[in-house]
Amino acid sequence: MKKIVKEKEPPLLRNYRTSAPQNTWEQFREGLSRRQKIKAALRSDQGGICAYCEIDLKARDSEGNADFRVEHFHPKSDRASSYNWALDWKNLLGCCHGGNQRNVVDADERFTSPDHSCDVPKDNKVLDDVILNPLMIPAFPCLFSIERTSGELKKNTTNCGIAGIDTQKVENTLLHLRLNANRLKKFRRRVLNTLNQEMMQQTSSGKTISEARTRLAKIHLRKSSDGDWPAFFSSIRAYLGKEAESHLRSIGYLG
Repeated sequence: MKKIVKEKEPPLLRNYRTSAPQNTWEQFREGLSRRQKIKAALRSDQGGICAYCEIDLKARDSEGNADFRVEHFHPKSDRASSYNWALDWKNLLGCCHGGNQRNVVDADERFTSPDHSCDVPKDNKVLDDVILNPLMIPAFPCLFSIERTSGELKKNTTNCGIAGIDTQKVENTLLHLRLNANRLKKFRRRVLNTLNQEMMQQTSSGKTISEARTRLAKIHLRKSSDGDWPAFFSSIRAYLGKEAESHLRSIGYLG
């Protein structure tokens, strides 16, 4: 999970919410154009990756399959008060299908039920004060560490202390969102093993480890021409360590 900086509420959502303040998300999404514009805004804000696991969000392919849906951080079904969470722009996130959809892009790898993650195990539980909200975490430092050989994401105790983040909240995030589902660990291993090979190529050509990490941070920790961050951004960042942090600061990274 990485920091997300949301742009201003899209006018179409603001206008709809103003005119129909108690309508549900299901009513809003009945308008195909409205739904597509909101998803485009979320994708742009998040740099094309899932707000939770950071897999790349996939638009519909030629067969109509995708891996991208709108998630409500606070359950949209919560009617404990009169507040309508369903239409709150800051409550909306772009999320993958968490491994539970058979008709999804790259289904042979992305459909892994019952090996679920992200919003699937989270379901309708109110976890606002239990897990991290990607809109509320700091851009620096990285709150996670990564084991390359296993692909397991862990809390970075030192950095959590620096950021003033409760380590239990980080652990809860990993647990409740199942960010170490086997599917995700496999994907992360693949990314990091490729990065490790590139690291060895750099060092074999005469670069120091620090120089190699700096070079790889410049190559990988940047947005594509489409404005997308690399999938599993935080894993790459954690693997490249202080050189990644220096690079991100140098490009003015805010989230």
